[in-house]
Parts: sequence; structure tokens; C-alpha cells
Amino acid sequence: MLTITKIKLHNFKRFTDLTLNVNPDITILIGDNESGKSTILQALDLVARGSRRRVENVGLDKLFNVEVIESFMRGPRNLSDLPEMYVELYFENDNIEALEGINNSIRQNCSGIKLHCFMNDEYGQLVADLLQDPAASFPLEFYSIVFETFSGESFNAYTRKLKNLFIDNSTIGNPHAMREYVNDIFHSQLTDLQRINARHAYKNSKILFQNQTLAQYNQQIAPYNFAIRESSDDNIETDITLMENNIPLENKGTGMQCFIKTQLALNRAASGVDAVLIEEPENHLSYMKMLELISLIKGALGRQIFISTHSDLIATRLNLKKCLLFNSASTDVCSLSNLTDETADFFMKAPDNNMLQFALSKKSILVEGDAEFILMEVLYKRTVAKNLYASGIGVIAVDGKCFKRYLEIAKVLGNKVAVITDNDKNYTDNVVNNYSDYIWNQFPNIQVFADTDDSRYTFEVCIYRDNQALCDTEFQTPRRVLPILDYMIKNKADSAYHLLKNKADVLVVPQYIQDAIRWIDA
Repeated sequence: MLTITKIKLHNFKRFTDLTLNVNPDITILIGDNESGKSTILQALDLVARGSRRRVENVGLDKLFNVEVIESFMRGPRNLSDLPEMYVELYFENDNIEALEGINNSIRQNCSGIKLHCFMNDEYGQLVADLLQDPAASFPLEFYSIVFETFSGESFNAYTRKLKNLFIDNSTIGNPHAMREYVNDIFHSQLTDLQRINARHAYKNSKILFQNQTLAQYNQQIAPYNFAIRESSDDNIETDITLMENNIPLENKGTGMQCFIKTQLALNRAASGVDAVLIEEPENHLSYMKMLELISLIKGALGRQIFISTHSDLIATRLNLKKCLLFNSASTDVCSLSNLTDETADFFMKAPDNNMLQFALSKKSILVEGDAEFILMEVLYKRTVAKNLYASGIGVIAVDGKCFKRYLEIAKVLGNKVAVITDNDKNYTDNVVNNYSDYIWNQFPNIQVFADTDDSRYTFEVCIYRDNQALCDTEFQTPRRVLPILDYMIKNKADSAYHLLKNKADVLVVPQYIQDAIRWIDA
């Protein structure tokens, strides 16, 4: 079995130069839309399959970095400056001589394979002449598409070195994609000899059908006769399908298709598969089915798994330390491998936690509970006269005891985080000393805000003190004997919602919350 240790992309789609160190078991790609997660899976799949036709079907114009092409066309257009595009997969060095060599970008003896697209020298003068025309387009038509090992040996779809399965749930319902997937499973389950025997037996069965069954009807159409079409497009690998309980896989619901595909790919019987690539496995799955899928992935042994996901559940349950974070605003990729084991384990065990929202937000406000969350949008608008979410700021309600787990992630990612917390009657101990490892200029992207007055010990007290007359009026009823502040503390979320619906335009914002908002907004 081959294990990928490193992936290098050069001028491939949005990445001009990217090197990813990946895990031998599971690598989880997380990020917002258009951040490049799917690009990595596509690059892996293209190299592994060794199919020039597949690259051409996608189109070099869609794979080559657009900015690099545009930069070349704006420049002097020298033939020697024509950019190249490559994807390299580095393997664990298991002394596989056929894969070892210096035919790679770092010119070091390594084990690996690559896809390389470059200008064909045979057309050099022709291309040089074409480029002199100001209206000329970039000469991708003259590029060679080559699949090679690091030893310099060429390979193709029939002599591929890395066996992979690509489960792209975005293609659910596409007949061609389904046929291709079933074919991949067929190839992974059978040896070369078994496949040859199966093809031969299938061909003989068609001949037998032609000679015995169809021959009965040929006298009716003489001088013509019925025959089975012989074509490379009509064989066992195009005709075969997968069934479960006598129901074809393509007739299953989309959620079950996703699940069954992944289950088959991770099955122990798929011993010929080195790597499994899964695009957004959460698509079309119920919550319980997703938990089952996570358990299935955790139990998979003997093959490397790459997962692209938007799911908090998948990212956290499969271990945050295995995650690579992509961002559409940058081509940099951040690894979460430096998180502590404790923090990773916390998010693995914790309930749904909006961790991905936090990780993908450039700016976030962490609050203690539902009341702060409900009112934060109006408090923000009252302070800076802006829309909170239009400003790109996320708000996450966190149990106060869990703030540090999120701040651990912020230390790694460098995203700006304002923590709004209660002082719980001791500002010095509960705020200053408690968060000393995260604030006070050690991490300029992190700041913690709380009321410095110990008597203003919780959010409801601060809201009441700064809006006493308003609250007394709003919450007093003829039958209510409980003091208004006590009522607000006992009914935090309901009180906050009442103020949001009825007094949002006149609510006075406590000073420490103003400070937090102005800091995060800056």
C-alpha cells in the first residue's frame, strides 16, 4: 500500500505554489466556498488515475492558474517564460525503486508520482510566432500532459501506481459518475486475472445469446440478421451495476447512495485501494446517519482518507488536529495539528459547537449564553451604527468554562476574537488572572471584556442597572412578586427576547460591551 506524505501544487487552479503535509490516516479539508478544498481532491484524483483524457475533459484552461496566464500575456511573452503546471504526490519512502528518483520539483531522491503540463518543444517556433500577435490567446493547445513517477517512468490509466476511489457527492444522480464509481469498485475488488476472466466470460455469454437466442429470429428479417454490438463502450465494466437487497444503487435515495458508496470504499474487501477521497460526505445525510458514517470512517484501517467538508460534526468528531483550514480570501492553508490533545478531545466530545463558523470567521465575538447572543446584534448596531453580520463578524454562544478551548484555536489561526464574559463577583481572579495566558499583549488578536465592578457580576445585572426604569416598566405585572432583576436572572433568554422585540431602539449598551464592539470593529 502507498501512503501519501506530501502534496505539491504549482499553478494548479487557484494555487500558484502550495505544499501540504498530510496525515497517514485521515486528512480533513475544511474551509468556506471557493477556498480550494475540492481542488485538492481533484488534483489527487487526476494524478492517481493517470488519464490524459480525463485532464482534457476537464480542460487545461480550467486547471491552469488564471492569474499566472494573465501575467504572462501582459509581459514580454518570451517562450522561455511560459509557465508550467504540475501536481506532485510524495510517498513514504518504502524503497520502491520504480517510484524513486529526482524527477520532482525539489530535485531530491524521493518516492512519488506527478502530473506535469508544459509547452511541447516541438512547437516552439510556431508558438513563439503566435505570441507576437497582440490578440493571441495563451497557447494551451500546444501543451503536453505527462504522468510520470519520480524515477522518470511514464504511466497511464492502465498502469496507474496509486489506487484511489473518489466519492463526489455533488455528482449524485449523474449516470456517468455512478457508472465510473461502480467500475472503480469492480477494479478494487478483483485482481487483474479475475477481471480478465470476467470480461472473457461476459463476452462469451453475449456470443452465446447471439448464436442461440437471436438466431431464432434471423429468418424473419433475411437477408439481414440480429447481432450484439461489439464495441469498447459495451462491456462488463459499463454494464455492471451495484445492488442492495435487489435494488440498484442508483435507485436509492441520495443520502443512502452517499452512505453506501463510502461504506463500500472503506470496506476491508477493498484491499486494492490506497486512498479514498470523499467530497462533502454530509450531503443528504440525516444527523444519525452522519454519526454512523463518522463511526465507519473512524474504524477504517489500511487506507488513507481525504475528506472535504463543511460539517462541524465531521471535523470535530474525526479530530481537529487532522484538519487543514482553507480560506477563500487567501491561498495560505493552516494546519490545526498544533492544537493540544485536550482541546481536540474536548471538541470531539462536546455537543454541536459552531467550531467551523469560529475557525472561518476573521472576527468573532464569544458570549456566555443565549441572552447575550439574542441581543448582540442590536447592541452592536446601537454602538457603531452598523449591521453586525454585514460587517463579517460571527457571534457564538459558549459556556463560559469553554472559552479557552476556542481561544486555543484562535492562537493557532490568528483570527480576531473578543470574549464578552461575566466577572462573577471577582474581576481580578475570574478575568485578569484567569485569562492571563491569552491576553495582555501576548496575543494581540485576543481580548477579554468584562465589567470591572464586582457588583455588576453578570450580563443581566449590567443590562438592568443601565436600563433600570425601562426594565421596571417592561417586566412589572400586577401578579409578579419577584423583584425585576431576579426575574431577569431566572428568565435570561425570555427577558432578552422581550427587550429585543420591544426596546431595541432605546436600549443602553453596558460600557464593557461597547468596548468589546469597538475593539472588534476596528
